[in-house]
Amino acid sequence: MLGDKVEKGSKRYSQNPKLALPFTMTGSSMSHIFEETQNQWRSVRIVYVSYNFGSHPELLLKPQTIMAFWKPGTIAPGSTVDREGEKESAETIATYVSQSLAALSIKQQRTRLPIYKSRVQVLYLVENYQTTIIVGQTGCGKTTQIPQYLDEAGWTAEGRVMACTQPRRVAATTVAQRVAEEMNVKLGEEVGYTIRFEDVSSTTKTRIKYMTDGMLFRETLIDPLLTRYSVIMIDEAHERSLYTDVLIGVLKKIQRKRPDLRLIISSATLDAEAFFDFFNANTTDDSTKDTATILSLEGRSFPVDVMYTEEPVNDYVEGAVQTVFDIHTKESPGDILVFMPGRDQIETVVSEITERATTLPPQKYFSLLPLPIYAGLPTPQQLLVFQPPPSQTRKVIVATNIAEASITIDGIVYVVDNGFVKLRAYNPRTGLEALTTVPVSRAAAQQRAGRAGRTRPGKAFRLYTEEAYQGLREANVPEMQRSNLATVVLQLKALGIENVARFEFLTAPPAELMTRALELLYSLGALDDYARLTMPLGMQLAEFPVDPMLGKIVSKVELCFFEIRY
Repeated sequence: MLGDKVEKGSKRYSQNPKLALPFTMTGSSMSHIFEETQNQWRSVRIVYVSYNFGSHPELLLKPQTIMAFWKPGTIAPGSTVDREGEKESAETIATYVSQSLAALSIKQQRTRLPIYKSRVQVLYLVENYQTTIIVGQTGCGKTTQIPQYLDEAGWTAEGRVMACTQPRRVAATTVAQRVAEEMNVKLGEEVGYTIRFEDVSSTTKTRIKYMTDGMLFRETLIDPLLTRYSVIMIDEAHERSLYTDVLIGVLKKIQRKRPDLRLIISSATLDAEAFFDFFNANTTDDSTKDTATILSLEGRSFPVDVMYTEEPVNDYVEGAVQTVFDIHTKESPGDILVFMPGRDQIETVVSEITERATTLPPQKYFSLLPLPIYAGLPTPQQLLVFQPPPSQTRKVIVATNIAEASITIDGIVYVVDNGFVKLRAYNPRTGLEALTTVPVSRAAAQQRAGRAGRTRPGKAFRLYTEEAYQGLREANVPEMQRSNLATVVLQLKALGIENVARFEFLTAPPAELMTRALELLYSLGALDDYARLTMPLGMQLAEFPVDPMLGKIVSKVELCFFEIRY
């Protein structure tokens, strides 16, 4: 382990001169070695880290598990998550007095968001361009403020509605509740939300409506031109969820019939060019004729120090728990956000933290309040993560990738990134779809690190090496290219799009996935020999909010209703 012997550390660093740079880490002790790099001797700071739990600092629960984090490079590591060229002077950070947003009035909270400075630009671009692509760091206020700006500017007058889609149910519900609170209205009236099997909105009163992207797509089956909506905002477009990609293609077709419809594509990463090229209808070199534009918003105000482990972590669940307690016992106050792949790992981490926290001396350390958040958690429990903790208590939020961008939790100063995520993967040969644990992408890792430092300088602890980070995929494969497309193809057919193979997707799905979807629908009787939608079965399956195979079962049960009842 690094720090055990000077010879071992010296040998490691001599193999890679780039790593022979100062790095910082809280630990139990430190020493210095000297290394020859480019014919010069320099001092290299080596830090030992031992994780202490229990009522006595000398009590080491797992002496064989010793982790060391390091901060690569000589420039502020926050540059790895900040936009290139974006720097903030030490004087600005030193003079800024961090104040919890929860202690401010709602009006003060809104004006302190980075997007507030761009309010006029947003309104101008929406007025003059059919499509506005907005790029801004997570937490800058895109999701909650842009709909309110448009509402205040009259885009929801005369019965019109502003829609904002979210890739996840929890984001749609929590954001709607927050906006209703900011507008001082009752949730379900002026501000509402719609998710599968739950509609908290009013057909006559709702002006701002949050919904999952799948629900808005289903509305096109009833109203193909979405005539109720004056503005549609596709939020978190960088996640490239299945229905986000489908909606983008459908909305482009709708815009040709409805030039008055305004689209806002919101992304937290700098991938705006692909969206711009897709939506811009200008085929000339005259930029004044562009129908799309890009607005880049100011992001976070504080740097984030990114720490890597010196050695790979064998057990990221145990490593995360140990890192939480090391932060808790050695770092300044501030809540902690821990990323885990799924529900099982989250519950294990929460249980371990709860159990081990009882051994800490209360007179010496704050209390720890571990809180889980994942898609299947009941809404009242999900909302607990947004509440300020009791006095003398540090929150530890343990979340899936839902906390990367979909929701913003105030007070997070430290992030622990395990480096893995569960993604849906479909095998067209077997016809099986499953959630698979895979390494995160570099874009996702940057998103995770960016959750810290929103109110003051933060730290991100990555439970993997810098070499492992450099070997990660740049971005996740869009869900369109790794999912079962049977439901999407069926619903596109119901919309009247006969040749789905020629449908204009942002990223075209593999031919094998499309072929498999058509074959499955044909075997279910939803398509005929000419790949046309059958009536009434095909339309019924398209309208059912379930997988086509389950929909076929439901349709058979419906035919047996008389026999079952009597």
